[in-house]
Order: sequence, then C-alpha cells, then structure tokens
Amino acid sequence: MSKPKILVVDDEPDVVAFMERTLKTEGFDVVSAFDGISALDLVDAEKPDLVLLDLMMPMISGYEVCEQIKANPQTQAIPIICVSSANTADARAHTFRLGAATLIVKPFLPMELVAQIRRYLKQEQS
Repeated sequence: MSKPKILVVDDEPDVVAFMERTLKTEGFDVVSAFDGISALDLVDAEKPDLVLLDLMMPMISGYEVCEQIKANPQTQAIPIICVSSANTADARAHTFRLGAATLIVKPFLPMELVAQIRRYLKQEQS
C-alpha cells in the first residue's frame, strides 16, 4: 500500500516546514502550497488523500479553497482539516458548513495533528 499523500497549505513557511517534518517522520508523503491558488492546482494535479488547510491566507482564503474543493465532484471526498489561530465559534461553524472535517487550533501539538489525520484517513479508507 502506498503512503497517504497529505497536502499542506499555509502562507507561513515556518508552519509548512514544521508540518512537513512532522508528517514525513510519521511516514506520509507531503506536498505543500503557500497560497490558495497553488493549493487548488495541487489538489487537481496530486489528488491528495487529505488536505491540511490554513484559513487566513492572502488572495484566496482557506474558506474559499475549502468551498471549491468540496464543490468539485472530482475532489469533494477529500477530507479537509482546517488549521487556524481563529478559535471562535463562528470560524468553527463556518468551516463545518463548508464541509471541513475538523478545525485544529494553532498552536497545536504534533501528536494532535497526526492523530486527527489518522482518524480521518481511516474513515476514508474503511
């Protein structure tokens, strides 16, 4: 069985590097994007098994990226875990309305991130 592929989307290079290191150590393949436009291109090209998506980004927000992924029949089944410092009831509700699986609040522990990824990949594979 091939390694699950995770798309990491965040406009902060340090956050992307941290998530890449964490995920590669856990045995995942990782592709990264630093903005929403690149993220949408990579979702189409790479067909990741799961997307880790920052909400607050320039040009196209994570909310818009999530909405577009979920509106496309080719990509709507891909689980999306939103990652954000926006820890409000409104932000959480909005991500769920758009179809995200869950919201992880920054800062987070690497173990929390990996546990949530495994949880949603297992649901997709069963």
